[in-house]
Amino acid sequence: MRDFVVPKTDTKILGEVKLEYAFQLHARYDAPRVSRTPKGNFRYQDITSGDVRGDRFNATVYPDSGGQYDTVRPDRVRDVDAHFILKAENGEWLYMEHVGYRLPDGSYRAIAYIDADTKGTNDWLNNTTFVVTAKESSDEREVAFYYYVAN
Repeated sequence: MRDFVVPKTDTKILGEVKLEYAFQLHARYDAPRVSRTPKGNFRYQDITSGDVRGDRFNATVYPDSGGQYDTVRPDRVRDVDAHFILKAENGEWLYMEHVGYRLPDGSYRAIAYIDADTKGTNDWLNNTTFVVTAKESSDEREVAFYYYVAN
């Protein structure tokens, strides 16, 4: 078996990655359902509502269209996998997924992807990688997500 080698990256070739603020998503959830698994406690929360606000993109989080699936590790960090269906102000439907983690203090770090209609006005969201930060409310029922385009 070959050893895995991480290639050296020349930023002159790839360029520096810069983050540009894109929009905010405010999500509201049902209370978490928790079950114990060999990997840790599994948590699921239905999404009940939410909205997206930004200069280029505004939408509503479609109720009961997804949720957040977390595994709570022994160090109390939660591995996060969240899915949402969004309805843009112009009527277009979009799918969003987050993958990342939530620290014990309620702050998140994640990457998000969005699937939009390739013939719609939100096509710019396709093939765009978003870096996401967020903060969860103390009752774990609301999260304010902040999205940054990785250029």
